[in-house]
Amino acid sequence: MTAAGSAGALDHPYACSAPALAELLSAVGPALGWLATRARYGRVVLQLPVQGGLPVPSPDLSTLGVRAPAAGTAEASLVRFGVPALLFDPDEAAQLLGELAAPGSAVLPTESPPGSPAELPCGNSLLWLILVHDLAWRLVGRGRVLPTVRLDPPAPQARWMPVSDATAWAEIRRLTACCPPACRAEWTPSEPAGRDAAELVADLLDCLVDREVRAAARDRPPLVASTATGVERWLRALTAADGRIENADVDELAVLDDALTRWRRSGQPRTGPLRLCFRLVEPVGPEADDPDGSTDEPWRLEFLLQPVDEPSLMVLAADVWSDGPARQALRRSVHRPADVLLAELERAAQYFPRLRDVVRSYMPSEVVLDRGDAHAFLRDVAPQLSAAGYGVLLPAWWRRPRRFGLTLATRAVSARDARRLRLVDRDSVVAFRWRAAIDGVPLSDDELRMLASAKKPLVRVHGQWLQADPEQIAAAARFLARAGTDTMPSGEVLRLAVDPDATVAGLPVAGVDTDGALAAVLAGPESGPERELPLPANFRATLRPYQRRGLAWLGLLSRLGVGAVLADDMGLGKTVQILALLAAERAERSAGPTLLICPMSLVGNWQRETERFAPDLRVHVHHGGQRLSGRALAAAVQGCDLVVTTYGVAHRDVEQLREVDWRRVVVDEAQYIKNSGTRQSAAIRRLPARHRIALTGTPVENRLTELHAILDFANPGLFGSRAAFRERYAVPIEQDDNERAAAAFRRRIRPFVLRRLKTDPAVAAELPDKVEMTVLCNLTAEQATLYQAVVDDMLDRMKGARGIRRRGVVLATLTRLKQICNHPAHFLQDGSALPGRSGKLARLEDILHTVVTNGERALVFTQYARFGTMLHRHLLHRLPRDVSYLHGGLSPRRRDELVQGFQQPGGPAVMLLSVKAGGTGLNLTAANHVIHVDRWWNPAVEEQASDRAFRIGQRKDVQIRKLVCVGTVEERIDALIEGKRALARATVGSDDSWLTDLSGEALHELVSLSAEAVGE
Repeated sequence: MTAAGSAGALDHPYACSAPALAELLSAVGPALGWLATRARYGRVVLQLPVQGGLPVPSPDLSTLGVRAPAAGTAEASLVRFGVPALLFDPDEAAQLLGELAAPGSAVLPTESPPGSPAELPCGNSLLWLILVHDLAWRLVGRGRVLPTVRLDPPAPQARWMPVSDATAWAEIRRLTACCPPACRAEWTPSEPAGRDAAELVADLLDCLVDREVRAAARDRPPLVASTATGVERWLRALTAADGRIENADVDELAVLDDALTRWRRSGQPRTGPLRLCFRLVEPVGPEADDPDGSTDEPWRLEFLLQPVDEPSLMVLAADVWSDGPARQALRRSVHRPADVLLAELERAAQYFPRLRDVVRSYMPSEVVLDRGDAHAFLRDVAPQLSAAGYGVLLPAWWRRPRRFGLTLATRAVSARDARRLRLVDRDSVVAFRWRAAIDGVPLSDDELRMLASAKKPLVRVHGQWLQADPEQIAAAARFLARAGTDTMPSGEVLRLAVDPDATVAGLPVAGVDTDGALAAVLAGPESGPERELPLPANFRATLRPYQRRGLAWLGLLSRLGVGAVLADDMGLGKTVQILALLAAERAERSAGPTLLICPMSLVGNWQRETERFAPDLRVHVHHGGQRLSGRALAAAVQGCDLVVTTYGVAHRDVEQLREVDWRRVVVDEAQYIKNSGTRQSAAIRRLPARHRIALTGTPVENRLTELHAILDFANPGLFGSRAAFRERYAVPIEQDDNERAAAAFRRRIRPFVLRRLKTDPAVAAELPDKVEMTVLCNLTAEQATLYQAVVDDMLDRMKGARGIRRRGVVLATLTRLKQICNHPAHFLQDGSALPGRSGKLARLEDILHTVVTNGERALVFTQYARFGTMLHRHLLHRLPRDVSYLHGGLSPRRRDELVQGFQQPGGPAVMLLSVKAGGTGLNLTAANHVIHVDRWWNPAVEEQASDRAFRIGQRKDVQIRKLVCVGTVEERIDALIEGKRALARATVGSDDSWLTDLSGEALHELVSLSAEAVGE
């Protein structure tokens, strides 16, 4: 482009007025608004491009809809434009950039994607300035600053300047290369061609660094109290607000400036074409070690030169002094490389004084060190040389230090020792031996004594060098003398094995060697066969192979006293695996009750599943207003195998429950304790137990710290604090996608978490194409009250009723009872709120939340269109994905749109359907879960509705759930249909008329409300 311009400046047609800019800042936030009030309105002259007589908009403006002039042949030229501006003092400008860069700032780049809240569009020039400020802020945070003095008029100033290391230099070069033209476009008589990018970056960093240091020292006292001399005045001004040096002697400050300049230059890295490097070479001697250093072999510190633009070329100093090919290669960079070598050695002597004597020697190429000097160089000098810009090449064993610690070897306790120790289960305790080790390789007693007697900090063990720490070695010797061999709980061994930060006696645990049951646990639940638990003959379920593996794993961890997280996918039978474990333990006469804590909606399900699969288990349900307490509770619990309670009751009765010696505590739907900070979660964690199990189909719903809460319940303290867990795993995995952290996390939790998905090949091969199950729910107190009132009303109205009138009373009553089982608001039709009033609705939400979290989809059927409307509104606000509703009131076109939308990959996660409108004729294979909220009396109708998902084109196994309220007419009719399904199909018919012919006594038994029906 050609430069052009005149004495005047044109008004830019695209510019925003200064008041409008201030208003924009004020709208973003109070801090920016306050800064806007501090700014002055002004006008700056910028040299900007024009083409064809029209200004060329920047790329930032083009994204806001300002179009560039049509392409033509006219040559672009620079024209001076006057642009309205907000003018800030340097301190306020730095504060402005800091506010804009703060996390949560509303500033957005102009290339924000569609739909972003465009609160304050930010152009490339402002983004660039924010990056410069961020670099300055980080330099100050790392202490990369030095004091200086400026003698420029009108008054001398004490200033802080940045000191750039290699990382900062790389960033400065990038900022210089990408400096937006608008930042360099200001026209002044002294710089009519605009600013140089490198000078602009340097000036900005100087200004911003000085401001940040003063802001950090704002509340601190001055460096000196008096101001007698120029140096003292300078020191005081370093922490003053403006840095002005009052009443200073200019000549004295000039001497100070010269001294400071020499001091800074002595420590600044050289930026010439060649770099001096140091390489420490360890001695190569016999295998025999010499701990006391009496036959110390020499170490050599070699000097090398490296071209900055050709870092792979490293030339030994000996070759620099010769006239060989290596020296000729260096001469491509400098004419006399030997002079550079001597000058750099002289400069490096300030960090390593031994070099001063070497520089005076003839053609220096290396310095010989003894073992102590080599250690001092490694520990103290090498970091300083590296920070000063020199290349430092150290032995690999120093860069990755060998780890001195302890190793633990365990073995199973013998039968004789088990009798001596009176162990109930031999697997719960192991015999062990501690040994000192280096990098996990055990040391013999003689080698440990050799280390303990070493008089030099560097010793050679097993032919490799090691930095010996006398305190650690002495601590290891003391620990092994008193606790080398004994027995310990198996759970403690597992903690030491999986915790990467595990320490004993202040020493790191470098390795754990196990066998038998412990080795099987550490290898992971899927690594190999465990000892299968024999089930009693009266256990009424045939476990699938993956369930038998889960039972064996639970039994193994139970014997070891180690907590477990059974995280099988929904529908894979976590309940039956727990019941099988309890049945097997009862058969082995294992003592102690198990406390099971679950949501209220699952209490009835656990009762019925226990009766169905393990009828010999003695079960006590601890919930409801009439629940036992005190001694009565303790007596009832001691005679039981399983005690079922709810999260709410466990929270309220925690002190009573803590008085019981629980063999095990099991939490079902463990996501209820995912927030470890709640009182309910804290109360449940306080319950004492020899063994803990957490059951969940969704171990991680939103954050990895939720899994930590569940893991910490199962094995308290095993995974450290929540903060440490978040720092080590959650942040690197969730925010940085750090695969190394993810792999370490998987290794650490593998022994304690069993997670199987329906899509796993080994599991899918064992599952039928369609799994049907009845999910039992409890009534709330409100539901039970309404239910009993309707039953009483029916019995009263049936007195003397005959024929059609009696039939009408019965059918109306059954309809009302089914509505009450759904939700009180469904029965009352009063438009009241839904949350917290229905056990069935709570269970439906739990199931759907798991389905959606697992990335699956569900069909939800109800025979009541009005209740479907209520559910639709409710679930739209309770689930993280969209919910659609197909009912009879829709037009054929809208019906087709809903079906097609649901079948699309990005369609709704849940579709609600009325049985009449959606029970036939639809293909909805995108769903692999079907839920019947209320039962249709005719099984054929339900099967037709379920077949909307289970049909040709379905590539997943389909799970069908029927929600039934415990102790109500729903459960009794479900038992009739399920127990005599073939007969029911032939006799029940397609409507409810068969119920009206029941006798009064049979009808009363059918609709009566059982005590177990009521939840909390």
